[in-house]
Amino acid sequence: MKTKKLVTLLAAVSIMTGLTGCGGSNDNTNKPANTAEQTDSSNTPATTENEPASTNQQPAAEEKKNFEISTIQGTWASPLPDPNGNGAKMINEKFSIDLKSQFVPYDEYANKLPVVMAAGDLPDIIGMEGVDANFVKWSKQGAFLPLNDYIDKYDAIKNIPKNVWDAVTVDGKIYAIPNYFPSKYGKKPIIRQDWLNNLGLSMPTTYDELKKVAIAFAKDDPDKNGKNDTLGLGLAKSIVYGAWMGAAWDSGWYNKNESGQLIPGNISEGFKKQVTLLNDLYKEGAISKDWAVTKSADVRKDFFAGKVGIFYEQPYDISETRFKTLKETNPTAELAVIPPFAQEDGQQGFMGLPGYYELHSLNAKLADDPEKIDRILEMINYFMTFIPVDQRNDQNPEYDWQYGGVGKGYNMENGVALGIDGAFSEMPSTYLGIRYWAPTDEDTQPAMVLQDPFTKGFVQSAVDMLKTKKTYLDPVNRIHSDLLYAKVSELDQVVAEHTTKMIVGQESINDWDKMVQEYLNSGGKEIIDDVNRLLDENGIAGEWK
Repeated sequence: MKTKKLVTLLAAVSIMTGLTGCGGSNDNTNKPANTAEQTDSSNTPATTENEPASTNQQPAAEEKKNFEISTIQGTWASPLPDPNGNGAKMINEKFSIDLKSQFVPYDEYANKLPVVMAAGDLPDIIGMEGVDANFVKWSKQGAFLPLNDYIDKYDAIKNIPKNVWDAVTVDGKIYAIPNYFPSKYGKKPIIRQDWLNNLGLSMPTTYDELKKVAIAFAKDDPDKNGKNDTLGLGLAKSIVYGAWMGAAWDSGWYNKNESGQLIPGNISEGFKKQVTLLNDLYKEGAISKDWAVTKSADVRKDFFAGKVGIFYEQPYDISETRFKTLKETNPTAELAVIPPFAQEDGQQGFMGLPGYYELHSLNAKLADDPEKIDRILEMINYFMTFIPVDQRNDQNPEYDWQYGGVGKGYNMENGVALGIDGAFSEMPSTYLGIRYWAPTDEDTQPAMVLQDPFTKGFVQSAVDMLKTKKTYLDPVNRIHSDLLYAKVSELDQVVAEHTTKMIVGQESINDWDKMVQEYLNSGGKEIIDDVNRLLDENGIAGEWK
């Protein structure tokens, strides 16, 4: 289920993704989605979001006081960026600082950061992957600098929307600057349109139609190769990604109980409908018999090998390599996003992502040095300021500087800036881990930064479809419940075990209410009460945008 802790969403938005976010691959990067799948990293400046600040004019570098500024942040990059690389030197010269960067692999960062925090000798800038119990605890303990009185001085920073600021606000104080990530462009259900065409089937619009299509994909030779070698839907352990065909069937907090309280999606009637479908598909052989022990990366590999008809992908910071592989081995392949199903309440749209991935907090000890605070925020504002996609090229001096110069940090191919393998240390944009803050998700124009025609066509069609659909913003991403943080992982695991058994037939779906009661009796009721109390107290509700 989606909790306050970001589930590796979401992946990064820029060349930065390979450094501080989950990546898509060796071309365009990213990750989010509705689960915790981790992908490989990327080095593509073409997908970054930013530009330099044209306001907030600062004194010339030679007039500025020189500051030593230290940072620590997680990264997916391998090898790690050189703290003394050319990009760091460029930042030092431009902003009159002495940058001391520490990069830690993300698979070690969760253990490393608490040790650093406990030692008390914190860097000036502390990066985190998302808001979690530690972030809230450290904020309340006074480790981070409240930023409320500073952010309005910087145009890019102050334009972060309130629902995102809420996520990093504890007891009314803003304790971090989040990095942009589009709420609309997380993982979506995608389907082999050519298989639909081959079998004379229409795009599914209900669960009954989806069931019919998935079974046909498994049994009716949709690729016309004369072999029984296809599956209808790709499912991985922990029900990743399942059949989340809209907010009402998702794991986020959309549905309500009889008392009118929002409840986690994985105990809702909507989720029960999804589990019922998956049980039917399992019995029909439309999903793998081994799905419960299969990694999502392996299911994705099967989809892009042409063996699965329905899976999940995002139209943003993605791997062109995977799409090119599918097209090379399956020349007739066509892909489409399955539109969200119409819900009983009249709504129709997908659950959105929190609107950010990764964040940066400032050391509370900086409170006595307002000049240094301003220098740090000046840099963050600079790297956050949006550069339109069509201006991200060697003709734009700011973009060219941020990415180390053409031929050094990136190359231009067909009008698109593409990162040079292993050149992270050449790029100033590497060192603070900040991404452009797009005015709207549509402004990211993800298709424009792609080279492969097949990938480009899919992404553009997906973006065009999603423009016409609503996105639900889960309100629980905006509040901090200690009870939720403490108990949710344990309770979710119990639900996952029951629903897995229901899908494979080891438990009856008729026992759904019994499972829900077990969840409630084990602390779930207290979580639901606490979450709804916090939402009411803060005047926060779920909203469609």
